[in-house]
Amino acid sequence: MGKKLFCGLAFLFCPIFLLAQAVAPVTPKRATITAGGYFSFGQTDYGQKHAFGPGVYGDFDYRVWRNIGVGIEGEARFLNFLTDSSTGSGISEQNLLGGPRVTYELGRKWVPYVKILAGGSRFHYPNFISNQTYNYTTFAFGGGVDYKLTSHITVRPADFEYQHWQFPPTGLTPWVYSVGVSYRLF
Repeated sequence: MGKKLFCGLAFLFCPIFLLAQAVAPVTPKRATITAGGYFSFGQTDYGQKHAFGPGVYGDFDYRVWRNIGVGIEGEARFLNFLTDSSTGSGISEQNLLGGPRVTYELGRKWVPYVKILAGGSRFHYPNFISNQTYNYTTFAFGGGVDYKLTSHITVRPADFEYQHWQFPPTGLTPWVYSVGVSYRLF
């Protein structure tokens, strides 16, 4: 009886005393938070003009199963129209969007994703129309790919969004292409 009890306790407690629990180093991180910036170029659908400008974004991702993750993306984009002498100046738009996204890790470096965003957009009319700014509800559908350059730095070589603005009378449907870089905070 004593030998069986001793062997049972040794079997149970010996790995703990030897620090032989390998769970933490073997288990990969399941949640990540990244923050980054990008440069965007798009077709605005307002007079068929192109716009460009900077933006910032943040992602929270949680790996739910093997290579599949779900998360949330938020972004703020500030675009200025490419103008010519006939349209004047002062035309700009800003987006503040957020929503869910789904990722799929290909190997250790490439992470393609799809996203559905909603939020608000501001449109500043040109000087020759009204020189005023109005807010519109916006929905965006898009996707892209991230490339993990290092364990903390990720390059976003392609991000595409198709937006729908609640712009009277029938809405605007601009598209935006962005490239950027982000840093993993957690």
